[in-house]
Amino acid sequence: MVFDTQNDEPRHKIRLDRVGVRNLKTFVIIERSGGLRHHFIPKVEIVIDLPADLKGVHMSRLVESMTEVISDEFSVYPSVEQLQIRILEALREKHPFKRGEVKFEFELGYTSRTPVSKKRTWEVCDVTAITVIEEDRPIVHSAEVKVIGNTVCPHCLVNNNGVTHMQRAVGILRVTGPVDQIPSYGSMIDVVEQSFSGKTYSLLKLEDEMYVTKSMHENPQFVEDVCRNILQIAKEKFKDRDLEMYAEATSLESIHKHDVVAQGRALTNGDDSTLK
Repeated sequence: MVFDTQNDEPRHKIRLDRVGVRNLKTFVIIERSGGLRHHFIPKVEIVIDLPADLKGVHMSRLVESMTEVISDEFSVYPSVEQLQIRILEALREKHPFKRGEVKFEFELGYTSRTPVSKKRTWEVCDVTAITVIEEDRPIVHSAEVKVIGNTVCPHCLVNNNGVTHMQRAVGILRVTGPVDQIPSYGSMIDVVEQSFSGKTYSLLKLEDEMYVTKSMHENPQFVEDVCRNILQIAKEKFKDRDLEMYAEATSLESIHKHDVVAQGRALTNGDDSTLK
C-alpha cells in the first residue's frame, strides 16, 4: 500500500504560490515556420500553487508530465510557447492546480556577418521563456533575450577633445502578452543590437575592427539611451502586437570598478503612464 502523504493536512494551513522543481534539464527541438530548426538543452523550472489544506505537491508528476510530452511527441514543436502550454495541460491532467508556470532558460545560437570583410560568425545570446496558465485567465507568455553590445560615453567625448571611454554592455528585452502576440527571438535580438553604440562580434578582421570602432564613436550612448532605444525600437517594430515590454541596459564600465544600469517599461498599445 502506498500512502500519499502529500495529501495530508499541513501543520500550518497557509497557501503557497509557487511549489515545484528547478534546475531540471531536458532536450527540446523547435522548428518555427520557414523550416528553421533549433536544438535546445534548457534549464527548466515547473511550479504550481499549493492549497492551504494540502501538505505537499507530487513532485514526480511535474517531471513526468514534461518528459511524457517531449518523449511522446518528439518529432518537433512549432514554438517554445506551444510546448510549454502542452506541458502544463498534461500536468493539469495528473495534478490539479489553479496556477501553473513553466520556465525555460537556454542559449540561442544565430549567425551574423562582419561589417566589412563579410565573414560569417556565430553569436550566442541567453533566452528565457515563461508560460503561465491560471484558472479563468488567458494564457500568458514572456520571452526575454539578453544581448551583448557596447557603449561609448558621450559626456567624456564632448569634453575631452573626442577622446572617451568605451565598454562592453548588456541589453535585455522582455515581452509579455498572449501567446500568439510573442515575436520571434531573432526580431527581439535585432531590436537590442540596434540600440547600442555598436554591435559586438565573435570574429573581427582588422578592417572590421576599424569600422566598428569608428562607428561606435559616431554613435555615443549613455546606458539610459540604450534602455530607451530598446523600448522605442521595440514599440515601433511590434506596434501591431499587444505587448508589455521591459528593457534593461547594463554598462560594464571600463574606467570604474562598478557597472551602471538603466531599466524601463513600455506598452506597444496603450498608455505607458499606467506603468509609472
